[in-house]
Amino acid sequence: MTTRFLFFPFAHISKRQLRILFSFFPSFECLPMAMDFDLFPLLAELQGQGKIVPFFLSAETFRAVEQKRKQYLAWAGIHKGNQVNLKLLLKQTPYFTDDSDVTAIRSKIRQGNRVNGKAGIDLPGESSLMQDLLFLKMAQLYDEQNDGIDLALNDLDTIHDQLILNLRGIDPPLPQVENKGSDAGAVMTGERILAWSRCMAAMGGLGRQGADPLLITTSDAVFDYIESNCKDVINALDIDQIKVHENKCNHKDEWHQYFCEHIMGAVIGDGDRKKDLPEVTDNCCLSGQFKLRVFSGNDINRIFNYPGRQISVCLVKLK
Repeated sequence: MTTRFLFFPFAHISKRQLRILFSFFPSFECLPMAMDFDLFPLLAELQGQGKIVPFFLSAETFRAVEQKRKQYLAWAGIHKGNQVNLKLLLKQTPYFTDDSDVTAIRSKIRQGNRVNGKAGIDLPGESSLMQDLLFLKMAQLYDEQNDGIDLALNDLDTIHDQLILNLRGIDPPLPQVENKGSDAGAVMTGERILAWSRCMAAMGGLGRQGADPLLITTSDAVFDYIESNCKDVINALDIDQIKVHENKCNHKDEWHQYFCEHIMGAVIGDGDRKKDLPEVTDNCCLSGQFKLRVFSGNDINRIFNYPGRQISVCLVKLK
């Protein structure tokens, strides 16, 4: 029975995503595209508590990816101006997907550097894994950039609402509504999933002996992409609204245990899936949405580069 919860296909994890994931699951595994969480104290704390299990890159691999990232951004800066549009770079992705383009990119960098009186940057041909790692690193930067924009917009909305309340003399302030932000999974969805699955397989997170993981995502676009591209699918659970415990609730750990046991039962087809769901009967008022699909056949194996295996995928959201 599946006991592993594997967050995909993102390397960046926002605070909003953390809140969603921990509303449903006690812990999860992830691929952070880093060699440690030294620069991310919140994630480091959660790792220390056993709530996040990261598949870190080795120091050697991390340095290689960072070097290629800098070289690629240098090329982009020369040919696309100082303001690098990460979304556009991800969509064009000549450096990540086609070895034949590497020579041209190397030549262009050298030409640009000669104009600036600098030495050329050497870009040797990359392995497929390095291309996937570099793609995920660029996607991580894009997601971090978008997350920062969403947070800034949310702060502006909060300041605006507080100003209006102050002018109207309303006290206490109205409850704040969380800005749901943009769906990063809508950008290069298929490429994200394929690159992530290849890298995770290389890191030992997919394809190893033992229980298959339950893949979890917070992205509608990612879940919809898989559903629309796979024919052999079982709708294990589809719950439009379910009450979940708030993060500081004393009953949350026990509820997590029962909820996860129920999910695993749904994966293998045990019991009345909806009738047996554990209920939240205290004062918690947080609600979420949960979809669970079990995929099989060549379509899902092709998407995840994971042959001969049944793959369970779930979407989790907060209302």
